[in-house]
Amino acid sequence: MSENIEQPSRGPQLSEQVAQRLSDAIQAGEWGRGARLPTEAALGERFGISRSVVREAISMLRNGGLVTSRRGSGSFVAESPTVSLRLAIPDPGLQSVVEVLELRRPLEVEAARLAAERRTPSQLRRIRNAMVDIDEAVEAGLSGVDQDLAFHRTIAEAANNTHFTAVLDFYNRFLHHAIRVTRTNESLRETFMLQVVGEHQAILDAIAAGDAESAAHAAAIHLEHAETRLRQAPTDLLERVEAQRGSVAAASSVPESPEHTGDNSR
Repeated sequence: MSENIEQPSRGPQLSEQVAQRLSDAIQAGEWGRGARLPTEAALGERFGISRSVVREAISMLRNGGLVTSRRGSGSFVAESPTVSLRLAIPDPGLQSVVEVLELRRPLEVEAARLAAERRTPSQLRRIRNAMVDIDEAVEAGLSGVDQDLAFHRTIAEAANNTHFTAVLDFYNRFLHHAIRVTRTNESLRETFMLQVVGEHQAILDAIAAGDAESAAHAAAIHLEHAETRLRQAPTDLLERVEAQRGSVAAASSVPESPEHTGDNSR
């Protein structure tokens, strides 16, 4: 990596900053199509950050179609990488999270409606698997942020309209932070967590039944309730989000291993 790549500043959205730095480097030709990215350890040393933050940033780039992962080999620049429009990193306050929820509502409600009408059996299986992944992550003591994001993306994929996933991937880095905040808030109350599980299940059940209106309604209710829960958040919620992020970073001491990608049938 060239020496003129600016190091990210410390802040509540460090992984988003790193994702943007890496995206800039790729688009500037630092790594060509199909080129292997440096290891998480190397990138962490370069930016002066933990490997968990690097891993989160690369996950954002992968969801955005800029990089791919190969089991046993690492992360690579996509052969046909996408180039995203640029948006300033939003204010880290709760109001910006509410604004992201407002943006999600029309997109994800319609995606759920179309998924109920158009999903294939394999797409339905992936949605089910994604929901199980959330439960398993929570049981393992993880935040479930990536798994929650994947659940909603598989629904967008099942709409069978590439524009839905393109838009979702475009604001992925903002959505990632918003879901981290909402899930941290929801984890503070067992009743909130049970509500989220029930809401996800309602969306899945409606899509499985091919009931487009019920799927759209369930998705709308989920996002409306997420906003309501957020408005009941404690005043120190953002500090709790950062504390959780820090604890994950401190626990990140296992050897690096490429992430598995693909459709795991259960």
